[in-house]
Amino acid sequence: MNNEAQGYLRPARVRPVMLVSSRIPTADITEQERDQRPRDMLFNRTLGTVVINEEYLSQTPPAWRRAVYKIIPTYAAQILETYIVKNKYDVVLSWSDQNGLLFGLLLKLTRTRVPHVAMMYWPSKPKKSILLKFVHSYISTLCLWTSTHKDLVINRLGLPADKIRMIPQFVDTKFFRPMPRETDIICAVGQEMRDYPTLVEALRGSTIKCHLATGSIPGGKVHKTVKVVYHQDFSLPPNITAGSMPPAKLRELYARSRFVVVPLLPTDSDNGTRVITEAMAMGKAVICSLTKGQRDVIVDGKTGIYVPQGDPKALREAIEHLWAHPEIADEMGRAGRKLVEEKLTLENFVETIRDIVEETAEKHGTSRR
Repeated sequence: MNNEAQGYLRPARVRPVMLVSSRIPTADITEQERDQRPRDMLFNRTLGTVVINEEYLSQTPPAWRRAVYKIIPTYAAQILETYIVKNKYDVVLSWSDQNGLLFGLLLKLTRTRVPHVAMMYWPSKPKKSILLKFVHSYISTLCLWTSTHKDLVINRLGLPADKIRMIPQFVDTKFFRPMPRETDIICAVGQEMRDYPTLVEALRGSTIKCHLATGSIPGGKVHKTVKVVYHQDFSLPPNITAGSMPPAKLRELYARSRFVVVPLLPTDSDNGTRVITEAMAMGKAVICSLTKGQRDVIVDGKTGIYVPQGDPKALREAIEHLWAHPEIADEMGRAGRKLVEEKLTLENFVETIRDIVEETAEKHGTSRR
């Protein structure tokens, strides 16, 4: 019986310190996780990570450092504190493009070698590519989410292939699960690189109801194609509503939706994957814009449908086809659920990162736990 079936994951044999984006949830919210939200803390509980976040910065360092951290940007304080405490831990795990690259830069400027596992989402952006090429020798293991980015860093940036590890997308299949409901709506979720104007145009004049579960990311920027949904001069058709939702309400929206639409702007990153995996875990078919970066999750014609990017006519045809043939949507949804259960579970992701962290620490001889 595997670990997922047992409901148990082996704790890490090493102790990492984690440098994260300030937007990644890290608080101990175990009680809230009881079917009200995904199991956000499974990662930290399994790896035993010490997380350098705002709470840590405000409580743990000496008073003089806390005073300094109050007057510099949070990301700079996180990087500096991680550098100071790095030798107390077996490996540094950075889960943020900016923090991982800048921490690698600090290591290079000080000629300091520590085991450093960097998880990056969008290394193809020009400034990030330049910096990654400059500091990659101070990143022990580079974890990437898409084959597009793997090809980029090896073939264009010249990073050694043995340094690159592909990590699986993931979804909490225990929280996002099939829930029988009458399907009287479709939905689109998320805000990063979303092409909502094309979706609105595709549904204009239709009787199919759609909810856009979108809003701003706390502390982040909202793309203009999301802002337009809420602009006073932009009139949503009567069949479309908009508004963000907490996790439990979002799950209910997925359950009521016959299928899920992920309209994307041109992108070479895997934007939209979180929503795609959540929808598949709920047993829902997915209609998605075909972009350069979104190519590793949906099986076209089996778990979902790709449509040309920015084409409202093609998008409308796909929407009307699945709406008129719920048996096809249901079949795709079952195939999607099977795929995530086999390859994209949260447990599988946590075990993969745990193994990478352990291998990196042991390779550098820093495993002490």
